[in-house]
Amino acid sequence: MGDRPDVSVTNAFGRVWGHENLFVCDGSLHPTNGGYNPVLTIMALAFRNATHIAKTI
Repeated sequence: MGDRPDVSVTNAFGRVWGHENLFVCDGSLHPTNGGYNPVLTIMALAFRNATHIAKTI
């Protein structure tokens, strides 16, 4: 996730740069998972992205 398409694959809401209807809403948004279980973070990102999609599309 990032603010610029030249340094990131998606924007802050998981929308893939250059594609209007392609969103990533799973663990693929994490560059690394670190040492802890990321399930709650993945769920929170998915809910956040879904809310954004519902409001904008």
